[in-house]
This record gives sequence, C-alpha cells and structure tokens, in this order.
Amino acid sequence: MLTIADIEPHIESEFGSRLEPLGFQRLDKRKWVRSTKLPIRELFVIGALKGAQYSPAWGFSSGFAPSLRGRTFRRQSTDKNAIMDLVMDPIDITGVVPRQAFAFLTGYDTDIPVEQIRRCAEHFVPLALADFDRVRSVHDFCRFFLERSRLKYRRFTFDMYVQHQLVRGFVFLLTGLRDQGLAQIREFCRSMDAEFDDRILSECIRHAQSHTS
Repeated sequence: MLTIADIEPHIESEFGSRLEPLGFQRLDKRKWVRSTKLPIRELFVIGALKGAQYSPAWGFSSGFAPSLRGRTFRRQSTDKNAIMDLVMDPIDITGVVPRQAFAFLTGYDTDIPVEQIRRCAEHFVPLALADFDRVRSVHDFCRFFLERSRLKYRRFTFDMYVQHQLVRGFVFLLTGLRDQGLAQIREFCRSMDAEFDDRILSECIRHAQSHTS
C-alpha cells in the first residue's frame, strides 16, 4: 500500500514545474509562494479534503495585516510566515469539489494517480495565475478583496475565513477609511478575545495608515 509521501514527488513535479519557473518557491509540502510584488505575496496550496481528495486554493498576503495565532498577533514579514489575507478556493463559489481535484487514500490505494495530478495542475495553475495577474499593487489587492467580498459563496461565507474579518479593517485603512477600519479591527479583537492595544497590531495599523498619506 502507498502513502501520501509516495505521491508527493509527483505533486511537486507537476505543480512545481508550472509554478517555479514563474518565480514561486516551494515552502513546504504542497505549498508555494512568490514574493516578486512586495509587500504583496502570492500563495498557492493544495489542501486535503474529506474523502481523501486534494484540491488547490490560492491567495494573497497583503503585507500589512498581521496574523493571529491564539491571542497573539504576528507580522507577516517573510515568505515563511505569510498566510492568505485573501483566500480563493474554487469550492467556495461552486459549493462542490471540482472534478479536476485528485484523490488518494493512504493505506488503500496501490496506484499513484499520475494522470489525475497532471490534469489537476493543468486546470488550476492557469486559474490561479489569472488571479495573480490582477494584483500588482496594494491598491489592486484592496480592490480585489472588496470585489471578492461581494460574491455569493456556497460553502463558506466570505467572513467565515477569520483572517478576512481582520483584513477588511486594514483594507479600509489602506483606502483612507480610517474610522471604519479601526472600528472593524476593534470588533475583530472583541470577537476573538484579542487585545486591540497589542504592540504588533498597533504597529501594523500605523504602517497601513501611513501608506495612504
């Protein structure tokens, strides 16, 4: 019987051969990042789903919002600690796992799904690149974030991604809506039992405000 470790080289080959020549670096298993548009970072991941299925998602780190782990804010200052401030998962819009996803059950399957992995990469990498091409600046990121927030989601709502709730406040700050941004961030802190006066959060807020001046 095969394990997921046995198919990792095939995943890395099919996806990496399409992403890495374009400037993406593989950070971890099934995760790539590109940082050629700083402070924006672009991320591409392949997530494990129920039913032994694997499907890609992609998104952006804004370079301004911190991440929250537990009750601790952390900067997103390197490729390794960057997370998605805007998540784009095809399942959210359709409500179903795409037929181009691939499946592999550890301890049961004996054949590596080579063709499934190839078709998955052929289908999803161009979709991700098309979205990445739309964001070349912080202004583009804010516009795209607000555009995505108005779409109808069939699996999760947009704000079920916790980071989206925080980043919405930073998008307000970056677009000059100071009062709305601070109110949104304050409400996020209240809902997550985090400190609004946290030092790193405060520094990130000042950085975002100075970017609009």
